[in-house]
Amino acid sequence: MHLINEQWIRAHVKHRASIGYKKSFGHVLVIAGSEGKAGAAILCAKAALHNGCGMVTAIVPKEATVVLLAQCPEIMYVHGPGVEHLDLDKFDAIVIGPGMGFSETAVSNLNYILTHYGGPVVIDADALTIVSEEMSLLKSNHIVTPHPGEFARLQGFDYREDDRMIQAKAFIEKYLPVLVLKGAGTLVAQTQYEVLQNTTGNDGMATAGTGDVLAGMIAALCAQGYSCFDAAAIGVYLHGLAGDQVIKEESKASLVASDLISQLGKIRIID
Repeated sequence: MHLINEQWIRAHVKHRASIGYKKSFGHVLVIAGSEGKAGAAILCAKAALHNGCGMVTAIVPKEATVVLLAQCPEIMYVHGPGVEHLDLDKFDAIVIGPGMGFSETAVSNLNYILTHYGGPVVIDADALTIVSEEMSLLKSNHIVTPHPGEFARLQGFDYREDDRMIQAKAFIEKYLPVLVLKGAGTLVAQTQYEVLQNTTGNDGMATAGTGDVLAGMIAALCAQGYSCFDAAAIGVYLHGLAGDQVIKEESKASLVASDLISQLGKIRIID
């Protein structure tokens, strides 16, 4: 098994082009949030913008708009309900699922994205629960980011911590997408690659919203031209590194998801 460490990261990072412009750094579409879960959409969209992409458009519930603009006025927004009216070709990556809920519109949007969009799609949170009912929709341009409970639903049987490597390998032998199996030592795997284990992060990150941040970060890297596998691996490393920087100044117990985003500007690895 190979490790996602600083050496691996520096060998796979593509530094930003000095002549680049906002479109060349990619446009991410975030489909997230629902009544009572607007924060998930804001965390995801803000993390994407702070991880190097040039533009972010978010489809968010109306209740999130004022807070979204107050938190990050650089993010463009659309009020749904459906995605069929959007020109998906103008987006370089899509992330769908954080706080999205399980409404008919949520199910329809996910099915439409997975069947009509050929670019990278990060499938997270509620979207993982929905897609677990129709795994045939998953393709090689998709990234699934389950925690152990969500992974159990995807694979169709109980997750066992002692067998996580075996289960991850079995999953990627059966299904096409990149797997990001979250937890201590997050695993990143896809059929044609070795399984990689992350070396950054800490237990303070086991708190609501950190997965939403990770999903946005990975989508931003996809939009910048990284392969789905490399974007996933670099994303989990930077995500964990941000968490490690937080606890240099604050306790693990006090860490919240937005703290991770505030640290991204101090990490210059992808510059």
